[in-house]
Amino acid sequence: MNSRRNLIKIIKARKKQDYKYILHHADILLSKCFERLEELKQYDVVSGIADFKDCAFTVECDHLLKESE
Repeated sequence: MNSRRNLIKIIKARKKQDYKYILHHADILLSKCFERLEELKQYDVVSGIADFKDCAFTVECDHLLKESE
């Protein structure tokens, strides 16, 4: 799924604290997992990943920030 070269790039981004790059690649990885689990008909896990992505990458769960303060 991910090559050694991609892993090295992610590690370098972490060391540089390039969180935008890391978040982008985390989203790509989640999408690949999502696609594979759909092929395997693991719909409960697919639903969990979809909910997580909705909260993490949209404003849908921003209310959690207010609750944590």
